[in-house]
This record gives sequence, C-alpha cells and structure tokens, in this order.
Amino acid sequence: MQSILESLFHQYDFTQEADTATLQRIATNTGILNGDFNKWQKEIFLSITDDKDLIASQRANDSFANGVRYGVMFMIEIFNEKGIIGD
Repeated sequence: MQSILESLFHQYDFTQEADTATLQRIATNTGILNGDFNKWQKEIFLSITDDKDLIASQRANDSFANGVRYGVMFMIEIFNEKGIIGD
C-alpha cells in the first residue's frame, strides 16, 4: 500500500503521451526554427527558452517546498490543538 505522500506524488501520470495537436504544434515550430532562423538567432532563442525553463523549474521547486512546509506546520498546529502532541 502506498503512503499518502507517494499517492500524491503519483497522482498525475507524467508519462502520458502528448495529444496530437501538441505534437503537431511542436513539429511546426521546430520547422520554423530550422527554416527561418539563422544560427545566431537559434542560439539566442534557445538560450532564452532554457532560461525561462530554469526559472519555471525553480519556481515549481519553491512552491513544492512551501507546500510541504505549510502542510507540516498545519499538521503540527492541528495535532497541538487536539492534544495529540505536546509542546
């Protein structure tokens, strides 16, 4: 039996295949990138995209850490009120 944390973590299937419209959009954008951009423009574009993805990843990690922190604080507060754990 999975723990609650494992259940929450595996709640979303990260291995789902992307829908057809998304795959088509990626293929179209890749074609535009390869056809219309010169080497310098591609490097700048990919660098900006990498930076954006790094910021998004850091924000997601911060949000997860804050969620866990607040969850633990909430549990401690509730258990203290019910007298289950002491100070």
